[in-house]
Amino acid sequence: MKLAVFGATGGTGTQVVDNALKSGHSVVAVVRRPDAVAMKHPALTVAKGDVLDQASIVAGIVGVDAVISTFGPASNKRPGTLMSEGIANIVAACEQTSVPKLVFESGLITTDGEGLSVLARIGVGMFRSLNHKLYEDKVLAETTIRASGLAWVIVRAPTLGDGPARGGYKHGVAIAVNPAKKLAHADVADFLIACAGNTAADRTTQVIGY
Repeated sequence: MKLAVFGATGGTGTQVVDNALKSGHSVVAVVRRPDAVAMKHPALTVAKGDVLDQASIVAGIVGVDAVISTFGPASNKRPGTLMSEGIANIVAACEQTSVPKLVFESGLITTDGEGLSVLARIGVGMFRSLNHKLYEDKVLAETTIRASGLAWVIVRAPTLGDGPARGGYKHGVAIAVNPAKKLAHADVADFLIACAGNTAADRTTQVIGY
């Protein structure tokens, strides 16, 4: 596959780029600051682009098979409208360039609690109340994706951490996971790439975790 990755310098995005290249895919890392991408690889292209600038997105994703979005605000407390505006621009750019698929890293913060235990719902609710503006902006982003004609997958992950992939995680629609149990960025990256490469989860919202 040829993948375009947004958020390629972040925790999950860095792992997506690395894992995709190791798996034999070619990658376009679309970033605001190309010099921030230290990785070098024959199958890696670094393109200058900003999720708030639709024209730059179009230029970066022409000819790719799927887009993986892992970008997010610098501050959960002050997220602004980065997610909702950025995703609206990415969706429009995909439709304009006939890129068929978008895989979006979201979070458990947007869940309605279906499938979670009572304690898990309480935990997610507390995090949501502390980061309500982030919640609202991510909900808008997810709503835009669902309304599109793309073969989208929304991936809701719990708390994330650094370190090597552990494997053994579960995923599915409305499944029970422990939101307090950290999942490695590398594990989420593996799942995002898998979603980009097959149709099994198309047009579903996947929960991932332990």
